Amino acid sequence: MKRKILSLGMAVIMMFALMAAAGCSTKPEYTPTFMYFVSNSDENKDEALAVVNELQKEYDGMIKFDIHNIDETPEDKENFPVDGMTPALIMLNTNNDISAMEFQCADKDKLKSDIENAVNGAQ
Repeated sequence: MKRKILSLGMAVIMMFALMAAAGCSTKPEYTPTFMYFVSNSDENKDEALAVVNELQKEYDGMIKFDIHNIDETPEDKENFPVDGMTPALIMLNTNNDISAMEFQCADKDKLKSDIENAVNGAQ
């Protein structure tokens, strides 16, 4: 019985080693996600959304855009405590990890830099 378990364990280890050598990843790769939060009380809400729309056109097909108005969706206020700090960005990279967080940010160059870092795997 111990020999079978040991053999099975060795087979699994060898399988992962072969996958790594062949360039296969055991960790799934995700599409980067641009989560942007605005509030009706934001002084520059329309300007911020215009910047996001430009970025959405520029990065169409490369990343997902997930835009939230925290005043229109109460769950967003509960799940993402960004009230009073909007517009806000939470950028998820190809590992589905947070690669950037920006508060009160509608600066296109900064948001674009966060997107590039997430797409290219930088943190």
